[in-house]
Amino acid sequence: MFLVTGPTGSGKTTTLYAVLSEIKSPEDKIITIEDPVEYQLEGVTQIPVNEKKGLTFALGLRSILRHDPDKILVGEIRDPETAQIAIQSALTGHLVFTTVHANNVLDVLGRFQHMGVEVYNFVSSLNCILAQRLVRVLCPKCKRPAPMPSPQELEENGVDEAWLREAKLFDKVGCVECHGTGFRGRQAIIEFMGLNDELRELLIQRAPVREVKAAARRGGMQFLRDSAVEKVRTGVTTFAEINKVTFRDGA
Repeated sequence: MFLVTGPTGSGKTTTLYAVLSEIKSPEDKIITIEDPVEYQLEGVTQIPVNEKKGLTFALGLRSILRHDPDKILVGEIRDPETAQIAIQSALTGHLVFTTVHANNVLDVLGRFQHMGVEVYNFVSSLNCILAQRLVRVLCPKCKRPAPMPSPQELEENGVDEAWLREAKLFDKVGCVECHGTGFRGRQAIIEFMGLNDELRELLIQRAPVREVKAAARRGGMQFLRDSAVEKVRTGVTTFAEINKVTFRDGA
């Protein structure tokens, strides 16, 4: 199972469509169940949910499995029944892509536990979790170098003077190209946790979040806040923008 998480409007479905577009091949049978179908993907069978006619995510997913697909996309896991079927599908050899609402990768486990899913089954079926947010990108036509932040501002944003020496900070201005906003387009900031044996054991033992975070960081995981600060360091966006969607503790 490949799981994408984040709040509404954070680009989860777009990310999954991009993944499917990259991996699809004529030999694979890919079926999706969505509410609604947002983009048409060539070579992919896409089924819209219709709850008025009784076609729910759970019922649609059961029907999909009878067609022996290679890869499945479930638009969103909303209820215990859909969660159980998606996990069983992953455990029986299907590659399942899906989304769920949670704040970050570590909150996903609690979300599934709340749905009554056994931790062992969930962790066994899971390959990786990706959490994402969208931040506005500074307009390349009018952005200007930002003044040096004060030591207090650096501390508030969780960075130090060594970080500042390597940074290229910019600020918004506003022009005709960006309709006076100072921003053009958005980019994703992400945290990605690929499950290894150590993480699986910690999750099954229901270890404290602190221990899981430490193990994930040892494995090379970059948290949301790290990804966001990197966007500021390279002049893509501003601290004001990333502070709308992330916090200093990496949540």
